[in-house]
Amino acid sequence: MNNSGQNILIDLIKDNLAFYQIVFPVEGKQVSDFIDAFDRNSDLIIYHSKPSADTEYLAIGDIFHFDFSNEDLSQLDEFLLIFKDNVTAGETIENLPLFFGYTKFPSVVKEKYWNKFKDNFWVIPQYLIFNKGQNLFCAQNIFTTSAFDELDKKFIEESQNFITNIIKEEIRIKEEVRIKKLSDDDSLIWKQKVNEAIKDIKENKLQKIVLARKVNYKITGSIDWSGIFEKLNSDYSDCFNFLIKTESDYFFGSSPELLGKFEKDLFRTEALAGSINRGSDEYEDSDLALLLSASKKNKKEHDIVIEHLRENLQNHLFNIEIDETPLIKRLKNIQHLQTKISGRLKENLRYFHIIKSIFPTPAICGIPTRQSLDELKTLEGFDRGLYSGIVGAFNLFGEAEFYVAIRSALISENILTAFAGCGIVEESNPEEEFTETELKLQPIISLFSNEN
Repeated sequence: MNNSGQNILIDLIKDNLAFYQIVFPVEGKQVSDFIDAFDRNSDLIIYHSKPSADTEYLAIGDIFHFDFSNEDLSQLDEFLLIFKDNVTAGETIENLPLFFGYTKFPSVVKEKYWNKFKDNFWVIPQYLIFNKGQNLFCAQNIFTTSAFDELDKKFIEESQNFITNIIKEEIRIKEEVRIKKLSDDDSLIWKQKVNEAIKDIKENKLQKIVLARKVNYKITGSIDWSGIFEKLNSDYSDCFNFLIKTESDYFFGSSPELLGKFEKDLFRTEALAGSINRGSDEYEDSDLALLLSASKKNKKEHDIVIEHLRENLQNHLFNIEIDETPLIKRLKNIQHLQTKISGRLKENLRYFHIIKSIFPTPAICGIPTRQSLDELKTLEGFDRGLYSGIVGAFNLFGEAEFYVAIRSALISENILTAFAGCGIVEESNPEEEFTETELKLQPIISLFSNEN
């Protein structure tokens, strides 16, 4: 962990500060309506939405954060315990997330276009706008002395007025946002990389590897983030839709893949691997789903992920339960094999020990993990950054939710970089794998007017 994170935590403990959440109602229909207003007023915003679970959060600003290298990921659990034991809890809402953030994919290659994002970053925001049923609220997070004096109350009133005024800001005129392709992996070259991966698998160097593509677009126009997420929340209501803004760069997406959900002593995860397109109607959908379930290639790819999760979770969970038969998870343009996995936690508040034991999974990296990461340096040759990393949120009451950051893109300096990958096993067909990546790019590309 970096020294600044340690020093801030030491200062909080030394000063005997208490943590408070002050909650007040705000006017509005949905949390995503406020993204653009706060985009103009804050260098750090994080938006999360899971429409099927009726949850929506907009985190703004930074009053405390941890940032550290990927190698130190599990150390965060120790600091969370210190934080919980030494920072007095004043008034807090138990089921609200407290920390929001991300972890990058552990790419061997490092590139400067990800420089504005840390390897790991988990923040307590200054403000959190959230929904509760049909009503919207704002939680203001505060560290203060145990005595809640008049100065604090005045500060709170000023902050509430500040938030209210931003929310009431007139929304700027929406304009068409256009993208034009600048560069892409040549399809023939990428398919050759798939063949190289298949060769490595046949030579028993790997069991499976996930190869990703990145496609760069020039983007013009002012992005209407509220409109973007209105569409994503409608079209991908069963996905985890997210946005992370740091300074002038944005990372966003719509992930169907749960990495881990903690509910007190219960842990849930899933194997999501093996894909096929959607049909034109219900009957074709069902026929394609049957083909997917019967596919030797897709079943093998899926089973490798299940076995990885089973093996690495057995030291952390009691009574691991795994679906006997994969389900079909249908999204707007693609179908996946999905197997749900759950168990009872042996220890509480050990989020990152467990997450580190399973991440990166073979659904986004490969198996064996170390060899796959080394091979990706050659075959992919680019820094994935936050793509296929971790996005999520957690509190100190045993509740946390983490997703794999796929179906995602980066916007930096008017360049949109969209990412998509697919699992390669011995039975893979390069042409079919390329087509699969094209399908997986659509959730992002379809949000903009494409000039190509």
